[in-house]
Amino acid sequence: MELALYDLSLLIVGALDLAMAIGLLVNNYAYRHYPVYHRSRVLTAVFFAVFGIGLLLHYHFHWRQTCPPMAMALSLTYFHIAGVAITWSHTSLLNPRYLSRRVVARDVAFLIIGLSAYWLTTVGVYIFLLHATLMTYDFYSTYYHLNRHSFPTLGKVGGRAIFRWMLLSCHLIIFFGIGSIVFTYLLPTAIWPYSVLLCVGGLVFIYIYYSISEYGTVIDSATNAVEDAED
Repeated sequence: MELALYDLSLLIVGALDLAMAIGLLVNNYAYRHYPVYHRSRVLTAVFFAVFGIGLLLHYHFHWRQTCPPMAMALSLTYFHIAGVAITWSHTSLLNPRYLSRRVVARDVAFLIIGLSAYWLTTVGVYIFLLHATLMTYDFYSTYYHLNRHSFPTLGKVGGRAIFRWMLLSCHLIIFFGIGSIVFTYLLPTAIWPYSVLLCVGGLVFIYIYYSISEYGTVIDSATNAVEDAED
């Protein structure tokens, strides 16, 4: 029963993630005149797709029961790739110049080193935590810069709210992402707690989908706020 619930959770949340990825890509053409947000939706779709594929691979291979180190490596792989995608997506909405060659080179280098370490060594989790810390710092420093320079003059309540929704998304991503990896590292063979974790993760993913979609409803005021912060 415990294993059946775990498998069912993997299937449901994995399918949900893939459905939300498709949902973000559908009608994305309507935002073609907002290139940063257009790209952000694509990157967030990548985030959902990578998670969805990762969870379905867990269901297919059952490494959690048969080979915990492989399960850990798989979790680190899709958490890391998805984490980079969502960071590029959300931080760029706050600072369109964020995605510089330096940042891309840094993140790709961490990915290459991390992905190799996850499958070949036992220290990969530390690489993930280090890179996650750097990406988290980038987001929060960018957010609070925008908060200082634009929120006082951002007239529309919806415009102010969307950035707060984005901040909450970041809180949830960090809590769920880093917390899940630490949990996996400490309890590599547990089964039933992962069913609970997957249900919580599903709610987090739904909120992220909601927040990035709602950004499109206040795209003009949000764009003006970002431009004000850059001046």
